[in-house]
Amino acid sequence: MFKDNHTQRYWQYEYDVATKYMIPLLEQWGIALSGANVLDVGCGEGGGLCAMHDAGADCAGFDIDKPRVDAATLLKGERKIPLTTGNLYEATLPFHDRQFDIVILHDVFEHLDRKDEVLQKLFGYMKPDGRLLITFPPYYSAYGAHQQLLRAPFMKIPFFHLIPFSLSLILPRVKGEEPYFVEEVQKLGRLKMGMRKFERIIARGGMDIVGKQAYVIGPNHIRFGLKPIPAGPIANVPVISEIVCTGVVYLLSRAPNHRR
Repeated sequence: MFKDNHTQRYWQYEYDVATKYMIPLLEQWGIALSGANVLDVGCGEGGGLCAMHDAGADCAGFDIDKPRVDAATLLKGERKIPLTTGNLYEATLPFHDRQFDIVILHDVFEHLDRKDEVLQKLFGYMKPDGRLLITFPPYYSAYGAHQQLLRAPFMKIPFFHLIPFSLSLILPRVKGEEPYFVEEVQKLGRLKMGMRKFERIIARGGMDIVGKQAYVIGPNHIRFGLKPIPAGPIANVPVISEIVCTGVVYLLSRAPNHRR
């Protein structure tokens, strides 16, 4: 089906993260997937959506990357999941005529410029009592700039991105790196999406936190053979939590005065 099996492995990783961690977490927070309408914004290869579908949800998804949407379309098999390409910055969004019980951004929000604007667009996707699930690695954690995507071994050193001038002077001079990944790592260094910054953004955007789970080792790390470890009370300790927590999951609702 594919030239190599990386795409299928990544789909399986997405499926496993959703099945073993995201779905149980939603259930723990009282969110039933059976019969729920789910939209995955930045759905990638679609493994997470397929897991949600298999748990009984009515799913749809879009991604800015057409090859990934093409892969997702093949890998979903016979599942009835509408998929398309789309860009959150466009005036007309995919599925703009639908509202959903659950909207998911899995490791997408930290990459976005114009976050306040995007948050308001997501309002349009949510039913009045809908929920928004956002996950991301806090920037000041060991791999908060996604430098694990780079090829040079020394670039993968934990916290490398926090060394002064590492992204502005050192990274551009390293040979053989994929330009797209270089740009993304530098962009994350510019945006610096930490937990406290995120919480300020969603507060001024009219959203309340109804669930939060931070991890010392996040669910995404299962692809490296690691077992997730919840952060516990340390997730609420200023500064330290931003450094120690490698992943965080937020469940958000509209604040009462923003419900339609």
